Amino acid sequence: MLYKAISKTLAVVIVAIVIIAIAAGVAIYMYYLTPRGPTKLVFIVIGKSVHPYWSVVEAGVKKAGQELGVDAIFWVPSKEDVPAQLSTMDSYIAQKVAGIAIAPSDPGAATPYINKGLQQGIPVITIDTDAPQSNRLVYLGTGNYKAGWLAGLVAWQLAKEKGYIKPGATIKVAMLTGSLTAMNSLERMAGFKHAIMNCSVKDPDIKGNINIVWLGPYNDQEDPTQALNLALSVLQANPDLTIAFGVYAYDGPAWAKALKQAGFPPGKVILVEFDVTSDNVPPLVEGYALATIGQRQYFMGYYGVKLLYNMTKYGVEQALKQFIPGYPNNKIYDTGVDIVSTKHIEFTAPTGEKIIVLSLDEYKTLAQKLGIDPSLLGLS
Repeated sequence: MLYKAISKTLAVVIVAIVIIAIAAGVAIYMYYLTPRGPTKLVFIVIGKSVHPYWSVVEAGVKKAGQELGVDAIFWVPSKEDVPAQLSTMDSYIAQKVAGIAIAPSDPGAATPYINKGLQQGIPVITIDTDAPQSNRLVYLGTGNYKAGWLAGLVAWQLAKEKGYIKPGATIKVAMLTGSLTAMNSLERMAGFKHAIMNCSVKDPDIKGNINIVWLGPYNDQEDPTQALNLALSVLQANPDLTIAFGVYAYDGPAWAKALKQAGFPPGKVILVEFDVTSDNVPPLVEGYALATIGQRQYFMGYYGVKLLYNMTKYGVEQALKQFIPGYPNNKIYDTGVDIVSTKHIEFTAPTGEKIIVLSLDEYKTLAQKLGIDPSLLGLS
């Protein structure tokens, strides 16, 4: 009797196991048979600091994400913060995101993180600021040396129109920047200085007979309050300042505010800003800034996400060949710049280039043609 009871119990257990196995098999079959949407791709764009300039980049990031149906996440620290920027990048690498675009505040410090992402199979590109010593796949942004060069050419022209540039004169030139390590800052300042030095030699009216006193560069560490204080101290020590260059977006407005507080009349100092944002336009309208270099930063975010997406869809090499002219010999995509003022200006620089300066109205029209909302640039 005991044997029969055990046999009956064993039979029940075996039947139960078979039923569970069949049910599990059906469930697994249905899981793979049932159509499911693909996992949503996540792309990360890491900027430098909170500022209207980066708000324009963010708008480009979000637009691309909407068009592609992917998660395009934009992140910046409240102000330039290298450790925070790199720790954030490291966390996204650990999350195995689909791609990362970064504007490294310190290219040298960012290089190991960029290389780490690539080693783990994550496409990494740089925007706004390059890290050429890293293995980044491509740099997407402004050709900063050329942009600084153009700023120097227009500064020379405007100073000459004011009568400051003449044989035997002494002019003082000051540069205010947010970083002494970021490549975009270094390249802009180098281009600006080289342009003015070249003009001083090649201008047929000067032929090198001029004394140029360089002040700075003064580093505000991407702190607008510090930028204002530095500008005020420079003006106090140098009331005969001739040319001021604002290397980062908020540096021009800091110069303008300092000029106003120090009692300088609009236009007395040749102030050239960088960028067209809601902060940069008022100094132009008020006459304290005479020109600004308008980056096309919207496309750094927009094309950055699109390029990373294409890398996941077509493969890295194919995507780069399609997007970057001259790849693989060239790994830079210049988004371009425009020189902007309150009025249209055309001139031939002493270096031979024909320069066109757009009025604010012309720049607004151009932004609309490029698909950029002018209000993002402070243009109503």
